[in-house]
Amino acid sequence: MNSMGPTYHIIGAGIAGLACAYELKQKDKNIHTVLYEAGERIGGRAYSYEDKDLNRRLDNATHVIIGANKNMARFINHNEWENLTYFWDVEQDALSSQHQRFLAHIFKSMCNTPPSQIARDIIRKILWLTFPWTRKKRQIYYSKQDLSQKFANFFLGSVDELKLSHKLLKIDSLFGRAAQLNFNSEVVEIGPDDVVILALDNRNYAKLFNEQELAHHSIINIVYQTSQKINLPKAASFVGVINGLSDWIFINDDILTVTISVADDAPADLQELARLVWKEIDKLRGVNSAFVPAFKVSCHKHATISQDESSNAHRPISAQGRFPNLFVAGDWTMQNYPCCMESAYLSAKRAVKTIFKIKNKI
Repeated sequence: MNSMGPTYHIIGAGIAGLACAYELKQKDKNIHTVLYEAGERIGGRAYSYEDKDLNRRLDNATHVIIGANKNMARFINHNEWENLTYFWDVEQDALSSQHQRFLAHIFKSMCNTPPSQIARDIIRKILWLTFPWTRKKRQIYYSKQDLSQKFANFFLGSVDELKLSHKLLKIDSLFGRAAQLNFNSEVVEIGPDDVVILALDNRNYAKLFNEQELAHHSIINIVYQTSQKINLPKAASFVGVINGLSDWIFINDDILTVTISVADDAPADLQELARLVWKEIDKLRGVNSAFVPAFKVSCHKHATISQDESSNAHRPISAQGRFPNLFVAGDWTMQNYPCCMESAYLSAKRAVKTIFKIKNKI
């Protein structure tokens, strides 16, 4: 424990946990932050890694930030924004830039939930945050194998101590306060003035407190490595796909990535799915490739919580946890918000604001 003042123990090194450390340092640069992560890397569901098969640095998935996401947008350079989105209807083989026609597709991608099932309050929040869709608000940044470099590593500068391979097994309480953190590798005593922030995903949070976890939806990501940069119609950098196998296609030099949302009923043979998706990409490009380029396909079974009425109703309504010195963060903790990097950051701001509001009252 820091003898000069309280220690802020942050559990979970995803974007929410990292942003908590950053926001704490914005309040007071002398605050002592300790970040615990169950795995061996930081970033949570948003990280880059060196892929041995393709011999390239890849993002675990393509993450998107829109101009309306004012908190995360601060970290995007002006030349990294894309200003025009195209949508391709596979059945009609038609390309359009009229995003208003494809709001259901946008909502599905934002929430990873069938559009007809998305909670009404989440739809209202999306509309309130992103409409009217001015040019600046609808501009898009998508990750290009730089998630760790741009976000996780930057936020890590606000962490005084990083402890990897620290899985939280139990929180012991004393006199109604969190008093001890029991990890797989050590036991950490919580000082009388210390603060604990749980920035866990819903599944690990539910296991920790023996609660019922919320329903989740899957996402499939396919990464193709081509011999040269693939050109899409209209010189587009990315395209939303309607009535097709995929949902989004993104271009980054010789890397083409595909996202398939709500992939709960995906076929067992993901390799064959990737080959069929490439045929769909060929149709969009108006070519007939002789072969499918090298690719990697992965299915994230619990990518996000389902953002339907039932799950939304069971999400936390505040950052206050079970004990006075315990607080929560994470995109899933933001009731009425879509689960995304912006909501993860908002949860961190809310947690820090709540902590200092309580401290100022004492």
